[in-house]
Amino acid sequence: MFLKKAKGGQRLSLAMKRADRLEFSGRLLMGAEMTGAMLDGSRFVRANLAEVNLFGASMINCDLRHAKLEKADLRGARLRSANLSEAILDFADFREGVLLTKQGSELTRAWSEDGTTRMAGAMFRNVQAKGARFSKSISAGTDLSNANFSNARLNGADFAGSILRKVNFTGADLSNCSFVGANLQGALLVNAILDGAVFADADLTTTVIAQGAMMKADVRKARLPRGLESLEQSIQEIIRSHARWVASLGADGAQADLSRVDLRDVDLAGTDFSAANFQSAMLMDSRLHGCCFTMADLSYANLMQAELADAVCRGANLKGGATLRNATLAQIDCSPMVITTGLTTRDWPTNFAEADLGDANLSGGNFRMATFAQADLQGADLRGCTLCGAIFTDADLTGADLRGADLTGADFRGAIGVKR
Repeated sequence: MFLKKAKGGQRLSLAMKRADRLEFSGRLLMGAEMTGAMLDGSRFVRANLAEVNLFGASMINCDLRHAKLEKADLRGARLRSANLSEAILDFADFREGVLLTKQGSELTRAWSEDGTTRMAGAMFRNVQAKGARFSKSISAGTDLSNANFSNARLNGADFAGSILRKVNFTGADLSNCSFVGANLQGALLVNAILDGAVFADADLTTTVIAQGAMMKADVRKARLPRGLESLEQSIQEIIRSHARWVASLGADGAQADLSRVDLRDVDLAGTDFSAANFQSAMLMDSRLHGCCFTMADLSYANLMQAELADAVCRGANLKGGATLRNATLAQIDCSPMVITTGLTTRDWPTNFAEADLGDANLSGGNFRMATFAQADLQGADLRGCTLCGAIFTDADLTGADLRGADLTGADFRGAIGVKR
């Protein structure tokens, strides 16, 4: 009644109340007052907590998966081991805050722990946190894979040892942040403020980051992609040696190992890279149309905006977070590779598990039996694709165009946004 502004309605207030281990899943709680509430172990799955006041609340082990927390006040909230996977945190405030309670004539802290531990072990996978404010509240070692922190204020945050694969930090304030030992493969740091940020031992092999921004950060001990000049052979010699290796079934030449190599914006169109190693390679904006990547290892590679039209990727490995956002894969052949061992034959499907294919053009491609489990296909163009027997379990197809696609036998269990 309060939310509808109906007569007799009353704002929900749990301020300083004990409400632990309760079930709030799916509830509409917008604008509720929960300052200092004891909510440990409660479930808020898919609950709407927009603009809720959770200042100083205790939310240890809370289940907040898919919850909406836009503009929520979480300053000083205790979120140890809370699960915020898939939550919407746009413009939420996670900065430090101290909740004081009155005991007699004295004011004391409600909770004894400090801000550096209050979010330890929290799960932030796939969260959307545009414009959110975190300051130093994120604890080291947090899993933030696929999170969207564009334009967020994160200055001084401690990301040491955290998993930041494919995190979107576009336009975020990351000044004086610690990324020591963090995994930033496939992360976007375009237009991010990096003044004073420290990246010692951080993995930046497939991170999208402007050279000018890197000049303001400490990347002296970071793991950066290998430049072509660091290779023992020229790229042309590597390609020729690999061609001999393929033609001779390994008797001559050498398998191409271009793992962790910076190949962005290169033209390798039409090259045969069958069974080559491109693990964690930087291939952003590369021209690869007509290439053969049959049974190649492209896991964790960054292929953002790459041109792969008419390529052959039968049995290729693109799992584990390969980034193909805005890439062109029109008319690509990703059908399974037939493997013969003695008298036995088996199909070896192309693997896109957990890959980022957002807004990619896959139209007309052959993806028979391909695996897209937990992949991001938001806005992808799949018109006219052969997808019979493909696996889309737990994938995100929000906004994907499947018109004219052959979906015979495709597995969509747990997938979201499917429109046929």
